[in-house]
Amino acid sequence: MSQYREKLITYNREDCYALKLLVDEIDKIKYSANVLSDIDFAQTPKSQMSEAGEKISSQFEMILKFANVKYEKRKISFSQGKPIEGSKRGGANPSKPIPKPNKIVQVPQVDTCLKCGYSPLRLMKTHATRTIIDLVLTKDGIKKIVTKYIGFHGYCTQCNRKYSPPKLLEFKGHQFYGHKFKSWIVYQRVALRLPFESILELAKELFNEKMSSTRIPYFIKNFAKYYAETEKSITRKLLESSFIHVDETTFPIKGVNWYVWVFTNGKDVIFKLTDTREANIVREFIGQYEGVLISDFYPGYDSMPYKQQKCWVHLIRHLNKDLRENPFDSEYESFILEIRNLIIPIMEDVQKYGLKKFNLKKFDKDVDRFYRNSIENKKYRSELALRYQQHFKKYRNSLFTFLRKDGIPWHNNTAENALRHVAIQRDISKASFHEEPTRNYLVLLGIRQTCRYQNKSFFKFLFSEETNLDKFKARKVRKSQY
Repeated sequence: MSQYREKLITYNREDCYALKLLVDEIDKIKYSANVLSDIDFAQTPKSQMSEAGEKISSQFEMILKFANVKYEKRKISFSQGKPIEGSKRGGANPSKPIPKPNKIVQVPQVDTCLKCGYSPLRLMKTHATRTIIDLVLTKDGIKKIVTKYIGFHGYCTQCNRKYSPPKLLEFKGHQFYGHKFKSWIVYQRVALRLPFESILELAKELFNEKMSSTRIPYFIKNFAKYYAETEKSITRKLLESSFIHVDETTFPIKGVNWYVWVFTNGKDVIFKLTDTREANIVREFIGQYEGVLISDFYPGYDSMPYKQQKCWVHLIRHLNKDLRENPFDSEYESFILEIRNLIIPIMEDVQKYGLKKFNLKKFDKDVDRFYRNSIENKKYRSELALRYQQHFKKYRNSLFTFLRKDGIPWHNNTAENALRHVAIQRDISKASFHEEPTRNYLVLLGIRQTCRYQNKSFFKFLFSEETNLDKFKARKVRKSQY
C-alpha cells in the first residue's frame, strides 16, 4: 500500500513542477513576445524578412492587384512612393463631359416680375443652358437623344431682380437625364428584376452612358415620389371593390426578415412593408372596409372584423399532402371522401356558370348536411381526421362565403401571383435590402402589377409621364382609332 502512496506523491510533485514550468514560460512570453525570434502571433505574424525582402514582397502584392478586374479603376503604381504620371492629387474623378447635343431648343424667358408685377422684363445678354440626355420611342424601337435648352435671363428694372428661364428651373439640381431615360432604368429594375450591374452594363452598351450604381436607387426614389398620386388612386379603387385578396412573404432588410404584404382585387395592386408579421397592417390599410377579405389560414387574419373567404387551394393542398403521406389511415381517407363529395359539384358549377350566387346558393343545404354528418355529430379516432374536424368547425363561416355573394373568388391565388415577383426578386438578389429603397421599390412594383393585371404596358405608362392610369388607357384607345 505504501508503494502506491509514494508513486502518487511523486506523480503529483512532477505534475506541479511541470505546471510551474508552463506558467513561467507563459509569463515570459507575455512580456517578451515582441522581441523573441522563436515566438510569433497567429493573427498578425511578425515579419522575418529583410528590408529588401519586404520591398520585393510588397511589389509582388502589387502585381497580384494588377491582375484584378478593377485595376483600370485604381491604377496601381509598381514604383512605391512615386505617383503615376498624369494622375491628380487626391484621386478625384473628373466631372462627366457634357455630350454634344443633336437638338437645340430655345426656351422663353420670364415676362413679368413675380415680386412687383412689372412687365415686360428687360432681356439680358446673359443666358442659361441645360443639356438633358433622354430617350424617344420610334417605330422600330428606342433612340437616345441629347437636347440642349437655351434661354436668356430676364431683369426687372423696378426691383432689380434677375430671373432664369422657367423651363430650365424644371430640371432640378444637377439633373442630367430626362424622365424617359429614367423610365428605362426603372423598368429594367422593377419589371425585369435586373441587378444593378446588369442595368449599368446595358446602359453603357446600348446608349454609351456610364453611370454610378447609386443613380438607380435615386431614380427609383424620384419615381416613387412622382407616382405617389398613382398609388393613392389605385388604393381608392381597391377599397371600393367587393373583395380584397391579402397575402404576405418575408423580405430581408439589413439581414433581418421583414414582411411584404400585398392587397389586390385582381385589377389593382398595392404593396406594404412591415418589420413584423403582425396583421395590424391589414386594419390600418383597409380601415372600415365592408367587402370580403380573402386570405389563407394565417391566424393573424382570424380576429379581423371583416367578412372573410378562406382559400380552398391552401386547404386542398394540405388535405392532399396528408392523404399521400398517410395511405393507411382509412378513417382519414373516408373523411377526405366526404369533403370531395361536397366540393367537386360546387367546383363544377363554378366552372360552368361562374361565381353567381343565384347558381351557388343551392349548395347551402349540402354544406349543412356535410357539417351535420361529418363534423358536428361524428367522432373520429384518427389524429388527422380530428385535426381537420376542428379546422372545419373553426372556419365554417369563412369557407363558404363565395356561395352567398356574387363574384367572390374561392381561392387566394391572385394574391400569391402578385407576390411572386417580390419573392423572385428577393431570391435573385440574395442580399440584404434597406428599408427606404424597398418602400420606394414597392410603390412602383404595385403600379407595375396593376398595369399587368389591366393588360397595360408598364413601360409605355412610365414613358408617357402620365400619372393617371385611366387617362393612359383613354389616350391609348383614342390613338388606336386613327
